[in-house]
Amino acid sequence: MNPNLTKTLLPIAALACGQVNAMVQKHQQRPNIIYIMCDDMGYGDLGCYGQQYILTPNIDRMAKEGMRFTQAYAGAPVSAPSRACFMTGQHSGHTEVRGNKEYWAPSKPIYYGKNRDFSVVGQHPYDPEHVILPEIMKDNGYRTGMFGKWAGGYEGSKSTPDKRGVDEFYGYICQFQAHLYYPNFLNEYSRERGDSAVKRVVMQNNIDYPMFGEQYAQRKDYSADLIHQHALNWLKRQNKEKPFFGIFTYTLPHAELTQPNDSLVAFYKKKFFEDKTWGGQEGSRYNAVEHTHAQFAAMITRLDAYVGEILRTLDEQGLAENTLVIFTSDNGPHEEGGADPTFFNRDGKLRGLKRQCYEGGIRIPFIARWKGRVKEGVTNDLPFAFYDLMPTFCDVAGVRNFPKR
Repeated sequence: MNPNLTKTLLPIAALACGQVNAMVQKHQQRPNIIYIMCDDMGYGDLGCYGQQYILTPNIDRMAKEGMRFTQAYAGAPVSAPSRACFMTGQHSGHTEVRGNKEYWAPSKPIYYGKNRDFSVVGQHPYDPEHVILPEIMKDNGYRTGMFGKWAGGYEGSKSTPDKRGVDEFYGYICQFQAHLYYPNFLNEYSRERGDSAVKRVVMQNNIDYPMFGEQYAQRKDYSADLIHQHALNWLKRQNKEKPFFGIFTYTLPHAELTQPNDSLVAFYKKKFFEDKTWGGQEGSRYNAVEHTHAQFAAMITRLDAYVGEILRTLDEQGLAENTLVIFTSDNGPHEEGGADPTFFNRDGKLRGLKRQCYEGGIRIPFIARWKGRVKEGVTNDLPFAFYDLMPTFCDVAGVRNFPKR
């Protein structure tokens, strides 16, 4: 890690209150950071960015209480390399992960009920010789938690959360597995509990039913809700005695388009009286969908409710004034699993989608809330990208010492 990185343009630190070092000295505890990154949300999918059809009251309020950026860019137009830019502080021409390369072991299948699955899954690993953000924060006294999608190494590699500075993890190691919102298993790790490595947690309420087809709807364990509950439980255990760094990489609203059939879905089914269906794609683990518009909209509003719970928890625990909260997306909007970005972004603000290097594929929503530090209700057009966030967070946290490899 080059310490001169902290001298580069730091978007949040430069805009918050100006003198980050003075703030760190004034407040005994260094600031906490919560980084919320959803999956495949487009620039125009939130009300505060002009969305007309989807309700996002909590994120809109977050924008009113903080700063909304209009020239924020992902690290890449697709998931794994974009996340790698955030984690490593490198752009996609330097970072080890440059695509969604996946590692599976189809010759050694494992069965969950009657469902044939992979014994090894995951993405190309981050370079173990290059330090990543959780390692920096942990080495500088932060509690670290990550909940959602890892996408930084396959199971058994040298780059899984337990080996890369994460104290507690719950979610998907592999982003291909994350195509199922009712999966056969999720992964977890807790340093506090004494776990030696990441392990699989079988979803017992799911495995009696197939991964594809009509019976799939009988599965009960919805991964997005489970991941959020683990993230919220971890957050509730934090306090003012030690700073914390939380990475909440929610999979919503990525395909497949499915969720519990609750009041959110019912609301949007009535809102989009004329809707579409989609036939499914078994090889990609995308099940068939009825009411694609209603499902997509409800997934974003569900995510918005998660954000609301996070902000309320910080307020209730008296942590909001010492916690920088970021909300963003890993890349532009997708059209997989029956999603219809043309419908939801029909104003045509940006050209392009996920996997494309047009503005629509890489410009993303980005909101920062830090009560008392970030000016409220401000819109900012400062250009920056995910690889600027490592030096920014280090500067905000007063980090001057970097782990060596």
